[in-house]
Amino acid sequence: MEPRNDFTDDQKKVIDEVTAELDDLLLDHVRKAHAEAREKLVAAGVHVDPEGTYCHNCLNSAHPCDSYVPGFMGQCKRYTCRHSNLVHNHPR
Repeated sequence: MEPRNDFTDDQKKVIDEVTAELDDLLLDHVRKAHAEAREKLVAAGVHVDPEGTYCHNCLNSAHPCDSYVPGFMGQCKRYTCRHSNLVHNHPR
């Protein structure tokens, strides 16, 4: 099956709308999961990053990641981490 690129303007608009809706849905789901994770961490007395700077996986390490490649699936820039953006703290 060959990829299409001959969409009409109306079709392109619908594709863009659907893509944006799916991105929003995914990010909302991730934010909800991260909020629940923060609640669990706080309840256990674990340091929590309210600004969403750090990855949950290395939040309490001696050298937590603090920067990642932009984009939903972007990876942490630290060579010792490389966690995806999905595991980074996403506050509301």
